[in-house]
Amino acid sequence: MMTVLMAPGGTLEMAVTAFARGADSVYVGPRGWSRRPASDELDDGEIAELIAEAGRDGKDVRIAINVMPAPHEVGLFLDRVAAFAAMGAGGVMLCDPGLIPLVSRQFPGLDVHVSVTAGVFNVEDVRFYDELGADYVVLPYRWGVEEAAQIRAASPMKLEAFLFQNPHRGRICPGRCYSSSYFHVKHVRDEADRDVFLGSAARGGSCYRICRGQWALTAGGQLHPDAPRLKSSPELLLWEVPEYVAMGVERFKIPGRERSTAVVADIVGFYRRVLDSLLAGQGRVEAFAPEWLELKARWSGEREHRDDARILGAERAGRVEVLA
Repeated sequence: MMTVLMAPGGTLEMAVTAFARGADSVYVGPRGWSRRPASDELDDGEIAELIAEAGRDGKDVRIAINVMPAPHEVGLFLDRVAAFAAMGAGGVMLCDPGLIPLVSRQFPGLDVHVSVTAGVFNVEDVRFYDELGADYVVLPYRWGVEEAAQIRAASPMKLEAFLFQNPHRGRICPGRCYSSSYFHVKHVRDEADRDVFLGSAARGGSCYRICRGQWALTAGGQLHPDAPRLKSSPELLLWEVPEYVAMGVERFKIPGRERSTAVVADIVGFYRRVLDSLLAGQGRVEAFAPEWLELKARWSGEREHRDDARILGAERAGRVEVLA
């Protein structure tokens, strides 16, 4: 069994740098199809270049196609998958359950990953996706080692574990959130006659992260003095990694396509050393704690800056729409 370290590729530079720092695999989002702004996605030429480079080094590229096509868009979606399969992609990450059996049957050479945005809740959900033909299930980052062990014991599905998790379980499950869909700023048709709702990640736009804003909370008619955010901010893992390795998790996923190349590169290098140490038989990770704390602070700082900017962008977009 091979333990794979998979890194984000929000830009071609980030993806190439991640490979250079020790990633075995990189996942990228195709322009307009991956729940991210265009600045965090790659065009087809960049994806083809990256796949070719990865193949020469014995590495691979996975494609995140995290959208839910309308009926008239399913053909467009399958054309996109066919293009990436022809380029030599190793697999695709999907969140729409209806599309998983189509992709599994038509493209048997591609691994199918059940994206975290599919909103997996329990073992029965995992069994359901296994029956549909998926190969990997991405463990929700609100889960811990105990839930992962339950999946490992109950299902033959390969596991993909995020290298971050929520320290406090939030009120919103990734993949089951509809707030961004209600908040779409405008509806347009792109050049391929595809519906795009700006502000709705599941429909070709980019989420404005309104769940990360400070919302008022009332209980019994009284304003709660310490209203929590609807979604807490995840943090990088360290102490749980030895248990995941011992469990036989096949892929470890570093999130962060929207982060800077510099912080992603350092995080990839860090986890490369952590995994290599564990795979070599060193079962403890205490020596990595000081560097981990530093990286956590850099990671959280970039996330807060990004989310604040997106919330501000949502407010501005909403005002523009009202004025129009």
